[in-house]
Parts: sequence; structure tokens; C-alpha cells
Amino acid sequence: MIYIYNDFGGTHSTVMAATYHLKKLPQDREPTRQEILTAHNFNELVYSDRGKLFFHGTDEDGNKVYTMGRGRSKILVPGIYHLLLMLEKEGALNDKIILSNTSPTVPLALTFGGLTSRWLKIDWIGVPLLVKGIKQAYQDIIRLVHHTKDAARRSDERILMLENKQFK
Repeated sequence: MIYIYNDFGGTHSTVMAATYHLKKLPQDREPTRQEILTAHNFNELVYSDRGKLFFHGTDEDGNKVYTMGRGRSKILVPGIYHLLLMLEKEGALNDKIILSNTSPTVPLALTFGGLTSRWLKIDWIGVPLLVKGIKQAYQDIIRLVHHTKDAARRSDERILMLENKQFK
């Protein structure tokens, strides 16, 4: 199975979801500032990285975990979904693939932190907001990852696109 966590930038909530999914972050407490800031690709991606898949590792069940930023595009993820459906129909896919939107977990502090740090390059303001936002969102991110894994296990569909609107 392949999991692809996606959101606007692909460098904050997606990274935390992938890192938690891979059991590199605890479930029983908020991650520390250091754990957040040292997560693979956290706050590192730039505009030209949108649409690229970034591999984060293989989980305990042998499933691959990726992240992706989609930018403002409302068609990128549905386009990928329909491409995957076509490849499945043609017999060109061997894995079940789950596209999971992490955007509904993003609080205002995380949005402003990303804007300030990634777009305006003002890290001394943006990074503390990012850390605060991740801590605010962390339980929702945990629930989203568990929901994503459960949906993948329960579904007979080979390609799943989860909008996760219930996390707003």
C-alpha cells in the first residue's frame, strides 16, 4: 500500500502526519519543538516543489508513506486520482494507493506561520507560529492518520481519495 498525505505546501501538516504515521512521533504527548523542526522536510519545501512526491519511509506493515504539496490547485489531486484509476484499469498498478488531505487539520497559527516563514522568509515570526500551530493541530493529525489507515483497511477500493472534511 502507498499513502500520500497532501495539503497546500506539503511541508507542515503533511510532514507531521507522515512522521506520526511512521511512529517517529509519540501519541501520548505533543511533540517537542525539536521533534517538529527536525522532521524530514518540515518547513523546507518551496513553491517549485508543489506536485512532487516526497518519500518519508516505510511503516511497520511495509506500506510506503509520501507527502505532496498541491498549492492552490483544486484539480491536482483529483487529476492524480483519475490517472491512478486509469492505470489500475489498465493493469499497471500493483499497490493500493490512499490520497489523504491533511488541510482540514490546519489551524490559523499554522497557516500564518507557513505564510510568514515560507512566503515572506521571516522565520523569527513564522517558525514559532508553525510550532504553536502543530501543537494545536497535533491531536487532529493523530486522528486523521488513524482515520486514513482505518479507511485503507476497510475499503475494497484500490485507489482512495480522502478529503477528511470531518476534521474542520
